[in-house]
Amino acid sequence: MSRFISVSSLLFLILCAFLSIFLILPAKANAKIYINIYQAQIKKIRVAVPDIKNLTKYNQHSSIAGKFARIIRHDLSVIGYFHIVNPVSYLEDPQTAPIKVSKVNFSDWSLLNTQYLINGEYKIKNGKIKIKANLISVYSQRLLLTETLKGGISSYRYLANKLADNVLQFLTGVKGPFTTKVFFVGEKNGVKNIFAMDFGGHRVKKITDNSSINIFPYPSPDGKKVAYISFKDGNPAVFIKDLKTGNTVKLNLPGPADYVAWSPTGKKLALSLTPNRYSTEIYTANPNGTGLIRLTDTDGINISPSFSPNGNRIAFVSNISGGPQIYIMNSDGSDQHRITFNGSYYNTNPAWSPNGKKIVFTSFINGTLQVCVINPDGSSERLLTDTPYSAQDPSWTRGSKIISFNTEIAGRQELYLIDLNESGMMRLMPHLFPEMRNYSNPVWTLKSVY
Repeated sequence: MSRFISVSSLLFLILCAFLSIFLILPAKANAKIYINIYQAQIKKIRVAVPDIKNLTKYNQHSSIAGKFARIIRHDLSVIGYFHIVNPVSYLEDPQTAPIKVSKVNFSDWSLLNTQYLINGEYKIKNGKIKIKANLISVYSQRLLLTETLKGGISSYRYLANKLADNVLQFLTGVKGPFTTKVFFVGEKNGVKNIFAMDFGGHRVKKITDNSSINIFPYPSPDGKKVAYISFKDGNPAVFIKDLKTGNTVKLNLPGPADYVAWSPTGKKLALSLTPNRYSTEIYTANPNGTGLIRLTDTDGINISPSFSPNGNRIAFVSNISGGPQIYIMNSDGSDQHRITFNGSYYNTNPAWSPNGKKIVFTSFINGTLQVCVINPDGSSERLLTDTPYSAQDPSWTRGSKIISFNTEIAGRQELYLIDLNESGMMRLMPHLFPEMRNYSNPVWTLKSVY
């Protein structure tokens, strides 16, 4: 019996070793996906990103070399699948090292246990920047991806984010969120306004500017408009702002509005309205407020609708069974059924993942609100956060792998990100506006908006 156990253990170890090697080996040259991110407890992939080489005459604009690389390091470090090899440990000068794969000193990178190398060079002429960047497998010593990126000098940040998007998609098959935009609420002295910024916390823009309460921003699928709830005229109402023209329209709806969300096509809105004192119901309407259709009909509260990515179903919150719970219905209001049965009396804020496979929501657990995720059929519910203070208002970034939310840190609500694999929380932007007290309600565009 003992001999049988030892042989079995040996075979198991051999199998594990084979699988671990398989996970880090590049696939065939024509394959797109190299890393199986759906593998449970995947070991982080070690990536090195040296400063890119400056080929500009007289070494002008030399600071872009480091800035470009730092943006990529930051972007990929947010994703739970990558470990960025510390630049302090790099053994070569990026301004003299060759970027061509046939001339790369792979032994130096192997000593640092580097699996993938991202290198590049740039040249600036007549106010334009041209960047050539490579993704290289250190193990197989092969060029996997090469990109030529062009734009104005000031576009280097966008180009770095775009490269990070492309690298992530090439290696994992998942679209990166790095060229998308997040809308959120900033609060000071009880006044709440809506802001937008890029993934890295740059190009912050104030969307509303009044002394009232503006909440629940929701960008349109094309990223050109944002719908939100505002109290600026008294009762809460739905407003839609055109981000290009700046024009804002207030929808004429029968009663106060509690929430608004776009359909995946942008042709419909899902709304929660209270046309009388006693019940808040879910409706759909055209973006101009016409064509109002009531979907729920109870004596309770039905709020926070979220469309599935195909537009066929809607997740929402209802208290018809007592406390607020997550429900799902067809987009015409049929087949309404509850999916949360986790023992918590308070489950709210559902958001459907862009790939349709998960719903993230907030649950009151052990005295605080925490972020949970569940399948649309109610199975495989899982706790994502375990913060000392409440974590709430979850939403998805593009790619269905990263979730944003707000939680309290040192007495202040701030925005955080967490990977679906629970690889750790990361603050979305360490220092937003010092004059703002709290940040909440983060919601992302699903298209690149720059």
